[in-house]
Amino acid sequence: MILKSKLLGKYLNLLLIFLFPTQLAIHFWPNFAFVFGIRVDYLSPTIYLTDLLFISLFVPWIIRKRIKVISDIKKYKYLLLLLFGLIVFNLFFSSVFYVSFIKWLKIIEFVALGYYVKNREDVFSIRNVSTTLFYSLIFFSFIGVLQFFRGRTLGNILYLLGERSFTIFTPGIALVNLFGDNRLRIYSTFSHPNSFAGFLGASLIFLHFNYLKNINIYRFFGLLIILSAFVLTFSSSAFVGLFFCLVLYFVFKKHILSIKGFNLLIILFFLLSFYFSVFSGSILGSKITLPQNFSERLELADVAGKIFSGSWTTGVGLNNFIVSGIFYANTSFGVWLLQPVHNIYLLLITEIGILGTLLLYYFISLCFVKNIKTKNTWGILIIFFILTTGLFDHYWFTIQQNMLLLSLFLGISFREKI
Repeated sequence: MILKSKLLGKYLNLLLIFLFPTQLAIHFWPNFAFVFGIRVDYLSPTIYLTDLLFISLFVPWIIRKRIKVISDIKKYKYLLLLLFGLIVFNLFFSSVFYVSFIKWLKIIEFVALGYYVKNREDVFSIRNVSTTLFYSLIFFSFIGVLQFFRGRTLGNILYLLGERSFTIFTPGIALVNLFGDNRLRIYSTFSHPNSFAGFLGASLIFLHFNYLKNINIYRFFGLLIILSAFVLTFSSSAFVGLFFCLVLYFVFKKHILSIKGFNLLIILFFLLSFYFSVFSGSILGSKITLPQNFSERLELADVAGKIFSGSWTTGVGLNNFIVSGIFYANTSFGVWLLQPVHNIYLLLITEIGILGTLLLYYFISLCFVKNIKTKNTWGILIIFFILTTGLFDHYWFTIQQNMLLLSLFLGISFREKI
């Protein structure tokens, strides 16, 4: 009986990983989730299937391991106090308290997931995670590939996995022009192709080092499906991020990469983001004709700069970019404005301010140092993949599936031995 219970617990934990790409959820719509009478998904309190599954696994475990948990709390008490202080400080200065409060609860959940993964090596071993993630990616990539050829979502039972219903004719759907013909950029069960591509890109780095070294015919065809899906997202940011990591990998193998190099890169990315925000208004005001998606990103970057100039120390509150940004838009209001700025550096510094960003940088540097000490190449490359794609999008900080994956990788990489 005990053996069967352990096996059930193991399979439920691995099922959680398999279901990471799903977005089946219940959305709630209180008044603060509406802007100008329009429902905004980013502001909606949401309970995902993956939330319920994780909580059902985490709560019994933390009760059983309460002595260890209390010991770890004492061990990391200063870091936890800093985090608690940041949360209280950020909530106090947030534009809409409940929006920030709910987002902080979500951040605490992801921290708990990382902690859980770190301490459950019996279940989340590299082998178990790699195998489960590989077959999950095959399944959800295949859904995406079929969407591309059909020009629409598949529907039916896939609704239970969170697949939304749309076709190439649905307004606002991401398309790509191939040889004069508009084709659907694949979504699978994600909210946008870029988010799906980021999920695939980070996973491919992990699998390359932990699962695909000894490749057979079955792994080859599985990898082919995953790579096909990655290409069919047509996500330029993910392509750039993966190319950057390939270049970095050869540099890393020559032992050139260092803490100094990491710090310089962080500074460079912040400067690029800052100047993008500063000059976005001038570019928008010029007579240059720009693609719509690029002009929208410029508008959001310009809004980020204006928000930052007014709240650079405290920020406007976690997840409050949208509700604050609508008061700074130069152009006539558009529904596309109801989304975060497509740059995690600008998003973080506007929402949690300089002080919060410095604390987050300290945590990221801890992750980087930990991966260098354990000689964990895949951990370092995933960090840089996230930092690079974060120049062009916000999904690592706003989308459930991507944040789950990030928590998983951070949890594994913080172990004493990889």
